[in-house]
Amino acid sequence: MKLTLFAFILMLLSSLGFAAEHQKIDTLGMSSKGQFVALEEYGYKADVHCYYSRVKIINVWKNEYVGTPVEVVLPAHRPVDLEKARQKVKLLAQDQLKQFNING
Repeated sequence: MKLTLFAFILMLLSSLGFAAEHQKIDTLGMSSKGQFVALEEYGYKADVHCYYSRVKIINVWKNEYVGTPVEVVLPAHRPVDLEKARQKVKLLAQDQLKQFNING
């Protein structure tokens, strides 16, 4: 009984080490007064085997997101695909970055 319980706990703890998503968050830039900040969230989703990159803009004075999040998802064939997703999302988010006067 103790051995079974120990094995169950060991399996439970070992499964916690496998995450379905690995991510990082970077700051792309901010407006001249510091009101708006652009954040890039990027990483790997293991469940669908793809890289993703997402840009969000936050109004730090009101503590809320503004605009529409921009996201790019690419199949994870090679590590360089993550950089392609990051470059593409920055290109697609340029209009919103200009709208909120964000320089990076």
